[in-house]
Amino acid sequence: MEQSYVEVSVKKKKTWQTIAIQIAAVIVVLLLFTLVAVSRLLLILGLGGAVILFWYWPRFNEEWEYIFCDGQLDFDIIQGGERRKHKLRVEIENADVIAPMTSPRLDGYRHLEVLDYSSLYGSDDLYGMAVRVSDNGEKVVIMFEPTEKMVDLMHAKCPNLVER
Repeated sequence: MEQSYVEVSVKKKKTWQTIAIQIAAVIVVLLLFTLVAVSRLLLILGLGGAVILFWYWPRFNEEWEYIFCDGQLDFDIIQGGERRKHKLRVEIENADVIAPMTSPRLDGYRHLEVLDYSSLYGSDDLYGMAVRVSDNGEKVVIMFEPTEKMVDLMHAKCPNLVER
């Protein structure tokens, strides 16, 4: 039996909130270093802040990874190129519809909560999946950016659910 497997990574765009946090963190550390003349405690706090900032800085670079394997679609976020966090696993057979976000097939699901697992660049390849993700049966729309190969494999698995 042949397995269907595809893995896709998309780099997440930095939002203005992320950039503001980075700028604020750098300003706080620099401010602590400039106030060293006031107290030696500020030198220790500045050094500690610089170490934490140096350690945490790569985590601001995030990318989404989608893994499709035999009907399961996993959504993971990779921070700093090394730290992986599993966000969600979905059986596509349980989805109501998988279609481009501009498709009229998703019109009945526009009122649902949206889980945005996209790069935030607003590409034309943005897809939506209406599916139940929680135990209490609430539906959500998951936004993601699959490749053509991933869409083809999902369509081969569930042709009535997936729109190309």
